[in-house]
Amino acid sequence: MLSKEDKFKRKKRVITDALMRCLDRDVYSKITVQDIADEAGFSKGGVLHYFSTKEDIYLDLIRDIFREFEKSHRDMMDYNLKTEEMAPLSALLGVESFFLNKTNLRITVNLILYSFEEEKIRILLREYISKHNLFYANIIEQTRKKIHLKRKSDIDVAVLSRIAQSIVVSIGILEAIDPTDVDYVDILKFITSILKG
Repeated sequence: MLSKEDKFKRKKRVITDALMRCLDRDVYSKITVQDIADEAGFSKGGVLHYFSTKEDIYLDLIRDIFREFEKSHRDMMDYNLKTEEMAPLSALLGVESFFLNKTNLRITVNLILYSFEEEKIRILLREYISKHNLFYANIIEQTRKKIHLKRKSDIDVAVLSRIAQSIVVSIGILEAIDPTDVDYVDILKFITSILKG
C-alpha cells in the first residue's frame, strides 16, 4: 500500500506528465492550468491543490526531465567504461535525447522560450545546462589524461564541451524544422571526436 506521501508524488507526476503532453502539442504560452487539468483528468482546483501556480508545474516537470537525463548519464558511468568508450556513448545519449526524440525537442524549446519570461525557469534551465556541459567537460578531461601528450588539443576543455553541447542541441532544432538526409552516424562520430579532445 502506498504512503500518503507516495500518493501525493504520484498525483503530481500525473499532472507534470499531462503538462508534457500539452507541450508536445502546443506552445507554452497557450497552455493554461485548465488545459493541464483537463489533460490530467483533474479539476483546475485539484491541480492547484498540488501546485500553487502554473510555473510550479513547469518547475517540477523540468526537475523530472533533468533527473531522468542525469540518471541515464550516471547509469552509463556505472558500467566502468573505458575512457574511449565513454565519449561515443555520451554523444549517443545526447543525440537520442535531443534530435532523435522530437517530443523532447519540442518540450525543450518550449521550456527555453518560457524561461525568457520566467526567471525561476531560467535559473533551473541554466543549472541543468551547466551540469550537462560539465558532464561533457569531464569526459574530455578524462580522455586527455588518458592520452597524455599524444594528441591534446589547444582548445580549452570548457570551449570543446560547449561546442559538443551546442552541436547536439542546434542540430536537433534544425532537423526538427528542416529535416535533411543527414547521416546521424557521421554527426555522432564528429561529436565523439570533440569529446575525445
